[in-house]
Amino acid sequence: DKKLKSGLRQRQLERASLASPGPRESFSTRNLMYQARPQPNAQERERLRVERLKARNEDRVKRLLNAKLRIYGRDTEALEEQSKMKQERLIAEKERELALDKKRVDEANKLVLLHKEQEKQRKLDACQLAAYHKEQQQAKAKRDAEQAAFRRQDGRDRNPNSLFLNFHGEDLGVKERRKMQQQQQQEWIVQQMREKEEARKAEAEMNKRYENYSGAIGGVCEEAEKQKEMDKLRRNMEIQEYNRQLVVAKKMKRNSRKAEEEKQALEEQQITASSKLLTENLNDTYMTGNPNRRIPYHFKGFNSEEQQRILDEQRRQIMEKQDMLAREKEENERYQEQQEMYRRQLVLLEREKMNEQHREARALAHFHQGQKLEKTVQKKHLEKAVYQNPVSPEYFEQFGKSCR
Repeated sequence: DKKLKSGLRQRQLERASLASPGPRESFSTRNLMYQARPQPNAQERERLRVERLKARNEDRVKRLLNAKLRIYGRDTEALEEQSKMKQERLIAEKERELALDKKRVDEANKLVLLHKEQEKQRKLDACQLAAYHKEQQQAKAKRDAEQAAFRRQDGRDRNPNSLFLNFHGEDLGVKERRKMQQQQQQEWIVQQMREKEEARKAEAEMNKRYENYSGAIGGVCEEAEKQKEMDKLRRNMEIQEYNRQLVVAKKMKRNSRKAEEEKQALEEQQITASSKLLTENLNDTYMTGNPNRRIPYHFKGFNSEEQQRILDEQRRQIMEKQDMLAREKEENERYQEQQEMYRRQLVLLEREKMNEQHREARALAHFHQGQKLEKTVQKKHLEKAVYQNPVSPEYFEQFGKSCR
């Protein structure tokens, strides 16, 4: 126990010394500890570099596209038009790529179906050939087994090609039969070789068509890729030409605006230099015929009497406007009172009309009730007085016999 406690204590001291080095630790020890830290591998460094590059590009794009930060030397309408055209081109290119992908998938599906049909035909031919061989082999094996069993039973060696298997005798037509069988076998072999050759040629022709079809598809894909590259190059050239024209138009617009501003500044200078109102030429201010009179376009202000007259006129206009507003307000109030009277009168008339309708309804209901009561009394009178006329027995006895 003491050794275990001392070992635990020593390990705790070592961990504490490694976690928090003391002030007396030498520079070499610190350098060794710094060098012993785990360094990031190549993939981690590449990932950090890509993240820093993405962040830098995002900040740059934000600075370039922010209208509040970059408002000088930028044509926002042209940039928006370029962005719109670029989006349209990207959409068109994406649709074209989707169409090409769809066409490529259709061609691949056709190739798969063709390959499946070819494999199916091969399997069918193999099954037919196997069935044919199996059928022929079974018949031959059965015949050989029967002949072997007959030989074992008889104990004699008989001709396997003879048809006389059930008795002892001479087979006279064995040569012709052998010759005919050999000829049949030769014809069958020739027919089999011809069928195999035709099957081989058909398979070669199918493989050739498959290769030609694959080559045609590859040529179409290659042509599509070339056309795509040409379209991309043409679009880049169009964009460059459009940017060049935009720069030229912008430069011409800036030059024309600058020339117009210079022209306006020159005209303003000329007007300022030649205007009598701004030059304050006192010789032209007063009339030559009457120095006490002033020229109207050299007016520089009013005197106190004229200012007071203008203020009085403004005050009078304000009072007239206030009086007019007061009269309008009074007229509106009278109009509202009149409308309220009309409304009350209409409410009273409507109420009287409803009361009259209720009275008429009650009177009609009372009349209907009286009619119903009168009809009930008449019906009871008919049932009790008019229709109650029983036949007496004397009426039937007057005929001398009963009629019932």
